Amino acid sequence: MKLFRIISSISFLSLLFMIGCQQNQENQQQSGEELAKIHCASCHLFPEPELLDKSTWEKNILPNMALQLGFVVNGEAVYLNIQQEMVDGKLQIVNKSAISIEEWERMVAYYKEKAPLKMAPQNRPPITEISNLFDVTAKNVQKNGFPATTYLKIDEGNQQIYEGNLFDSSLNVFDKNLKAVSARKLSATIVDIDFGEDLKKPGKRTGFLTSIGIINPNDLRKGKLLDFNATSASKPLIDSLQRPVQSIAVDLDNDGYKDQLICSFGNKNGVLAWYKNLQGKGYQKQLIRELPGAIKAYITDENKDGLPDIWVLFAQAQEGVFLLMNRGGGNFDTQEILRFPPIYGSSYFEMVDLNNDGHKDILYTSGDNADLTPHLMKNYYGVYGYLNNGKNQFKQAFFFPVNGCYKAIARDFDKDGDIDIAAISYFPDTKNQPQEGFVYLENEGKLNFKPYSIKEVNVGKWLTMDVGDVDGDGDEDIIIGSLDLSKQGIKDVGQKDTAFLLLKNRTIKP
Repeated sequence: MKLFRIISSISFLSLLFMIGCQQNQENQQQSGEELAKIHCASCHLFPEPELLDKSTWEKNILPNMALQLGFVVNGEAVYLNIQQEMVDGKLQIVNKSAISIEEWERMVAYYKEKAPLKMAPQNRPPITEISNLFDVTAKNVQKNGFPATTYLKIDEGNQQIYEGNLFDSSLNVFDKNLKAVSARKLSATIVDIDFGEDLKKPGKRTGFLTSIGIINPNDLRKGKLLDFNATSASKPLIDSLQRPVQSIAVDLDNDGYKDQLICSFGNKNGVLAWYKNLQGKGYQKQLIRELPGAIKAYITDENKDGLPDIWVLFAQAQEGVFLLMNRGGGNFDTQEILRFPPIYGSSYFEMVDLNNDGHKDILYTSGDNADLTPHLMKNYYGVYGYLNNGKNQFKQAFFFPVNGCYKAIARDFDKDGDIDIAAISYFPDTKNQPQEGFVYLENEGKLNFKPYSIKEVNVGKWLTMDVGDVDGDGDEDIIIGSLDLSKQGIKDVGQKDTAFLLLKNRTIKP
């Protein structure tokens, strides 16, 4: 999923103050701002008070910050977090607080003083226009099921659609008219497929399936990597993965055998790792970054040395885009490309030439709002474009606000020579702007976009999206999938709900 923070009810316990950010300061006269920057910035980008309103800091965030620093907050009272530990074989009471109560109170006062009383609204008018670019067809949920789409992919060469379904742990294939081609029960929740072939060409498909395990936030090692042709009885190629969301088969150490790069998002824990191919004897885990939140990766060769380099978005705590330069032997140097505050809710990024200058730019989305602040519409959620100057230095070129934005894909949908954008939101402003669930941004020139939605936007809760020419007419179609866990277990859902929508582009007529 974005994925994938998939339904990431990701807690601010890890987003704001990761365990390990505990530094005692000798200077008792440090200001609340200084203390906050010391105890936050050592783990992630410092969260400015202006990013949330005063009430949210006070009622939702600060009490959870306190837990990470060793305090318990009960109303107006603050208590040292007294714990028991084994010391020299004896159970003793120890004080685990990272700072004094007086210092903590200065930090709290800083956030309460500087935070706005109310968040500013989005800096744009509501989305009201309906696009006439697409013919929309719905695929309804399975009988007795619920909207449970965890993966979608358009196979252009075979004019088919792949769907991973949480309801019955299946992988389903449909033709361009949404008629069933095949269905396979896997006892796995598929969130990614790494195909071994070019999907623009027809033919047999092979590759690897990524099963996330338990979809809700957790650190259990229930994820696994499966062969594309796996059945429910098949043994995993790699198991005990920590909530993996993506895998890429690539020879990272240039020994002639394809290894596996796996983004294990996790929750409070997680890892970006590669698994060395032992030539028929399984895979051996090699750590790259032992941090949670790896959600999307791309492989390039930036310095043309023949070694695969890695671009990756981390969407938890240390949110940002990083370039991992391959030094050989499975070792990497990390370059920070973009960094975001730990409450941005990073959800996806794409490397695409946005301005047709020959350099890959970054399209980034912010909007995972399933944390301690789901009540709050954040004006910095949306679609961002960062232009590459040719030296992998990126500068923000545009921002289009979309509450709860979860994914965006840039293509020339209307075939006019410039890049447009399709975006979905899993956490739109359903009360005031339900149209945010799906937004088509038409490029009117120089990266100025006009927004449209579709009249069917309210029939699903959109988590997954893919783009491709499914009907072979020469333009880009869109497919968006719904995952609505609130309807899980409801009787008689039957055929009333939508699993996914196919938006057939009618720019080019057959």
